[in-house]
Amino acid sequence: MAQEVKRHKPDVAMQKPNTKAMSLEEKYDRCCDFFEMDHMISYYTHKRLGTVKEWVDDTVAAYNKSVPRFLGPVAKAVTKLAPNLALKKCFDNVFNLDQQHHDISEFEYSEPKNGEIVVRWKNCARLKRHKKLIKQLGYDFDDREICEVEKMHLTHPNHPGCRMGFFPTEIVWEEGGCVWTYKKK
Repeated sequence: MAQEVKRHKPDVAMQKPNTKAMSLEEKYDRCCDFFEMDHMISYYTHKRLGTVKEWVDDTVAAYNKSVPRFLGPVAKAVTKLAPNLALKKCFDNVFNLDQQHHDISEFEYSEPKNGEIVVRWKNCARLKRHKKLIKQLGYDFDDREICEVEKMHLTHPNHPGCRMGFFPTEIVWEEGGCVWTYKKK
């Protein structure tokens, strides 16, 4: 049963704020800052409460609900028939999605060979934001701790990539970024 919606204080005159509209670039930058800050606050809270593992489990479960249902069987068939092609296409899609946090210039990868691909994020915008926000929020942890949480997500056995058979076999932190080696298993 719908409730009647009442207008709050109809006798008060309302007007538009005297604020200039943000540029798309500024909106994007602020959205990225807010996302990273929110992610960092969540990590800090779960670390303090001792629930980081449960947070990662819940996040990976949500990832699986957001992946189209048809992708799993199709991806499994393609990865068996053409693992190198599947790895390359997978990371083309990852880089496409990761542009919500990174500039396209941050990504590079090797030519897949024998079901293995090496992927690099360089001059990482997220890592730069982590350093800035840790200081701004007054948190007492290393900027790579958030990267370690990403590692927990991406190596989780129920992560969509792992369920498709793409497993990180080596992760190296570099100055300003990281390098991941994935193998089709």
